[in-house]
Amino acid sequence: MPAASILAAATPAAVFQQPYAHMVCDAALPETDYAQLADAFPDSATILGGRRGRENSSARLPAFKVVDNESIAPAWRDFFAFHTSQAFWNDIVRVFGAAIRDALPGIEASAGRPLEQWIAAPRGTRDVADVRLDCQFVINTPARRASSVKTQHVDKRNTILAMLFYFRDPADRSEGGDFEVYAWRRTPRFLPSRLILPDDLALQRVVKYAPNTLAAFVNSPQAAHGVSPRGPSELPRRYINFIVETPFKVFDVLELGLAERILYWPKMRKLGLRSLGDELY
Repeated sequence: MPAASILAAATPAAVFQQPYAHMVCDAALPETDYAQLADAFPDSATILGGRRGRENSSARLPAFKVVDNESIAPAWRDFFAFHTSQAFWNDIVRVFGAAIRDALPGIEASAGRPLEQWIAAPRGTRDVADVRLDCQFVINTPARRASSVKTQHVDKRNTILAMLFYFRDPADRSEGGDFEVYAWRRTPRFLPSRLILPDDLALQRVVKYAPNTLAAFVNSPQAAHGVSPRGPSELPRRYINFIVETPFKVFDVLELGLAERILYWPKMRKLGLRSLGDELY
């Protein structure tokens, strides 16, 4: 199967502007293409690679470990190669270029050239590039109790776009694990690691963890998002994670000062260490 862009059917008109630039597609790929990829999704042992994590933790297999890996199905290797290529960057600019400029107005000046002229390369390589792309297999490990793999936050300050493409196992009967879009109730302010006090946010949209569903967003201080608690399950939560990042930070965050952290310490404790996510690369 030739690799098709996950954005092939998308247009700039599909990008919602509120509460920040994001897009949701309930049928991201043609059903036959999705089915072929779903049937060949690597098992948990392949993605874990001998690593062990806590319940409901994230394990990732990035593109540079996939494209030349003969244990991964050719259709997936083609998919990963395309989605870390210059051609895919051009597709990103076609769909999200205007939204990126609006959300991150200084980004082209920092790079010294317009988005259309940026050179893209895969993460994990030494190629000279203005922007790096990654495509990752991700699983959230099974759990015996309800928990959230990631509470409200914004992504790293050099990430300009992120996308999640869900490959839910048909046998998975668990509830939750949905992508949540939030709006700020106030001027953005952050805890360490860009975490956010829940009272500062209002839930605006829920994107169900459903097969062949894509959720994408332009990252900025406004782009607060999280994952709803997932109920007990013997099966992993499966998806593809797309990351678009620059070699420089594209925004700043205002962190709570010491006095505010002391004031909000009881609420911060309730978030717990799980809020940071348990990442296995």
